[in-house]
Amino acid sequence: MTLLVGGTVEAATAETAGRETAGRETTGQQTTVRQRLDGLDVLRGAAVGAVLMGHSWPGLFQGAGIVGVIVFFVLSGYLITGVLMRDVEQHRKIRYVRFYAHRAFRLLPAIIAFLGVYAIVELTADVLGDRSKGIIGNTLLAGFGYLKDLPLPFDVSMAIGPLWTLAVEEQFYLIWPALLVVALRRNRQGRLIGWSAAVVLSLMTASVLAMLILAPNLHSLVYALPTTWGLGLVIGSALRLYRVRMFSWFSGRRTRLVALLGSILVLAALVFFPKANESPAFFFVGGPLAMAAASVLVVLAASRTRVMPRWMRALQLLGMVSYAAYLWNYVVILWLNGGSTADLPQLVAVTAILLTLLLAVVSWHTVERLGRIGRERFDNYYEARVDAGTTVRGS
Repeated sequence: MTLLVGGTVEAATAETAGRETAGRETTGQQTTVRQRLDGLDVLRGAAVGAVLMGHSWPGLFQGAGIVGVIVFFVLSGYLITGVLMRDVEQHRKIRYVRFYAHRAFRLLPAIIAFLGVYAIVELTADVLGDRSKGIIGNTLLAGFGYLKDLPLPFDVSMAIGPLWTLAVEEQFYLIWPALLVVALRRNRQGRLIGWSAAVVLSLMTASVLAMLILAPNLHSLVYALPTTWGLGLVIGSALRLYRVRMFSWFSGRRTRLVALLGSILVLAALVFFPKANESPAFFFVGGPLAMAAASVLVVLAASRTRVMPRWMRALQLLGMVSYAAYLWNYVVILWLNGGSTADLPQLVAVTAILLTLLLAVVSWHTVERLGRIGRERFDNYYEARVDAGTTVRGS
């Protein structure tokens, strides 16, 4: 069980010991920089694996999809808050242009390819009947506009159903940076976390109660609202704000092992939670439990500095291509199974997973690679402009 147990960063130096996306491995006098923390990629791989299981065998793994999504939310809150904090620490402000440009270069290439292929397939073959229904344009609007988590006055395709999670994250990116920078300047991080959690929980409670009293059949709408699972993003942000303390809690090897096994057991049990996407019990109990377990795993992964064991390599690679895998899996199932995810034959389920992985690898090496190149060139241009401006002001 060396998955996330070994090689912790000491609490006293945790705040400066390395970035979540740039861990360090030291041997003797030589230090090499790893561009990604392996443990976080393993966690991403496990999360998207849960989503694939939930899509492929929904009758058995009824809670798998939302468990995987919750892990992604906690991880996203942790990483994005880390990016923003480094900006404030190094530049005394958040460089909003650079931040949102990086988000665009990371997210847009893959989603443009996904929605472009969807539109071409439906316009030519009309596999899901979206051309006949006249909803392709609405679907593209909801997809590109990151609106799938909101009540919309028009119908959209089932093909973009999973995009509600991306919409929640994008809306978080719009609100959180400004709130965080104000809290950091006034040293009110605790109040920010407390009030944010209270607001999210209050709105989630109000929406669930309204559903139960007024419209019990609208569970799918409440399920996708940004407030229903937004607590995961807030918790992830709190983990990053109090990283030194969190790392110190899990500094002992035995503590890490017990925490790892306990968290895995909790998430594994919740994977089988019946009707998780429509059960108030999961909203109020299962969801918070999953967030707590995911938080422990994020801390264990982020505080680990050793390279992951070889037997975890497949899951680590899956984590690297998890974004595209998440985008493609649901629509691939729909196209292979005549527009339905019910009564999915085993052959179709396995074929869909294999095809999803193929598309994810292709996406990583093509459109997502272009995004990485574009981000690097943007950084060079941006830094040159900043340096030029500094020189002019100093002359």
